[in-house]
Amino acid sequence: MKYMGIDLHKRYFVATTVDDAGRVLRKDRVSTDRAAIRGYFDRVNGDGDLKAVIEACYNWGYFYDEVHEKIQEVKVAHPLKTRAIAEARIKTDQLDSEILAHLLRGNLIAEAYAPDFDTRDKKNLLRYRASLVKIRTMIKNMVHAVLARNHIGNLGFRKLTDKFGKKGKTYMRSFQLRGNDTEIVNRYLDVIEAIEENIKRSEQEIKSLFEKDDICGFIESVPGIGELLAVLIRYEIDDIKRFVSASKLCSYAGLVPTTYSSGGKTFQGKITKQGNRWLRWALIEAAQRAIVKDDWLRGYYYRIANRGGTKRARVAVARKLLEIIFRLWKEKRPYSEKKLAVALSTL
Repeated sequence: MKYMGIDLHKRYFVATTVDDAGRVLRKDRVSTDRAAIRGYFDRVNGDGDLKAVIEACYNWGYFYDEVHEKIQEVKVAHPLKTRAIAEARIKTDQLDSEILAHLLRGNLIAEAYAPDFDTRDKKNLLRYRASLVKIRTMIKNMVHAVLARNHIGNLGFRKLTDKFGKKGKTYMRSFQLRGNDTEIVNRYLDVIEAIEENIKRSEQEIKSLFEKDDICGFIESVPGIGELLAVLIRYEIDDIKRFVSASKLCSYAGLVPTTYSSGGKTFQGKITKQGNRWLRWALIEAAQRAIVKDDWLRGYYYRIANRGGTKRARVAVARKLLEIIFRLWKEKRPYSEKKLAVALSTL
């Protein structure tokens, strides 16, 4: 068997191949063009006894898709847990790739989950919508800044709860502001309307995903989770079989506390925030709505809040929601508040 460590960059990758005894067979620097990747692995695979490992980085997806069909196995290494490279005093592309090859040979790779292209494609759609919402919020804040420096005194506009609704936009387009500010506000509003049109289109596509997937329906039945969050949570988790317990899933979302143990004493701090930030964000968002809609979760929230504050309580509810989702997904059934205590007691 041959083992290859790959240090991937934007325009090239460095590959080091070792044999079962750890002897370096070859070191290569290759372009990341698709044709170059295919040609290289056609040449080096030989008898089909090649395994490879790459670190998870921002552009790993397309590279993984090209390579995994060409060789026996390709793994994706978790970058934070691959400490041998992170802590090395001397770092070069060739050395990094060689260390990865030796870790793979010794079965010491801290492997990261590599979803298939279809799952990644759905996640990209969800993240695209989230990015549009973020950009829209930024532009709305810029509009507020322009209006603030002009001190808008219109009482009808000031009383509006949604200043970017139809009526609010009509008001803003009618204002005669100083200098270039009238034109600036109108152009900002044009951008906001264009973004909102794209958000609507993406939401229609997401709604189609929701309707085609029964798991999304089970997740959506949980208090505080609507269709959009249900689809996001479903595809950020992807395969519930990856997690042997609800606590493992919560750890993946970064919703577990940091722990320090020494001298027989254990201390717990803030949540780790390591893991899937999109999943963590979705559950924090859902937690804020869940305590309004569900009596049991509201009581749980206030019990935690009275001891540790509202922020800690919101995170605790987010973790509880994820534990509930784990159980519902495993059992393939919708949420029932009456069955909640029984379900959580056997997690």
